[in-house]
Amino acid sequence: MSMLDLINAGAPPLPAGYFYRVQPADLGLLRVELRRQGRWFSSGVQDTYVRPGDYPTAEAAVVAGCQRVEQWWRERLANMRALDEARAWHGDHDPKGGR
Repeated sequence: MSMLDLINAGAPPLPAGYFYRVQPADLGLLRVELRRQGRWFSSGVQDTYVRPGDYPTAEAAVVAGCQRVEQWWRERLANMRALDEARAWHGDHDPKGGR
């Protein structure tokens, strides 16, 4: 299945350089992973597990996993941005305005 097939089935599209990887895992689960392509290798960014038996079709299970992993990734990016903004407030806040 190609990335276009996944997107047509309902998986969220990803920015250039990112892709989904689906692999079998233990206990009858599927591991759905969001990965970033590097120059020679790819690295995992976020992952989740789905149980295909909980969905009407295997395609629905994979798409649900893609949706979940993409949502968690977006939330993590938003949290990282908020933390970067909060770093401007780190330090002592002297009531006299000094250092």
